[in-house]
Amino acid sequence: MYEYSDTEFIKLNRKILDWRWFSNPVTRDLFIYCLLKANWKDGTWHGIEYKRGEFITSLPSLSSDLGFSIQNIRTALAHLKSTGELTDRITNKNRIITVVNYDKYQSSNRQTNRKLTDNQQATNRQLTADIRSKEVNNKKETYKEKSSPTDAALAAAGLTREQYEELKNQ
Repeated sequence: MYEYSDTEFIKLNRKILDWRWFSNPVTRDLFIYCLLKANWKDGTWHGIEYKRGEFITSLPSLSSDLGFSIQNIRTALAHLKSTGELTDRITNKNRIITVVNYDKYQSSNRQTNRKLTDNQQATNRQLTADIRSKEVNNKKETYKEKSSPTDAALAAAGLTREQYEELKNQ
């Protein structure tokens, strides 16, 4: 069975239906595109460093990928910047777009689940160790009981229980 990784999908909350820009197709599509293109971890591209939630692009590239004019893209970017969904930095060749609150939009349940799983595993290991320790102690007690000679055997050997215990401890 194929397992998906964090790099293959994004989360899209149903609350987007109530979002201010949802009815504006260019702005909506640009924002979803930005969520899809944003890097899920820090990295470097052609000597330019980027952080999680950022990606490097250009207006012509956005226009081509989304099928909207450059002016439509500029307007949509202005919308998203005015309401705090995106920020951007312009370099001499590119534009670095940052999805503000990327971690909020794309929080990793995998990390949360991993922490919960690790905690659960630690608890289970401790419980297992406790159970094994009790089992070992019970086996030792059972062995002691089984390996102790009966009073009749001690009497036959001419020893009392106290003398036997003293010899055993020596």
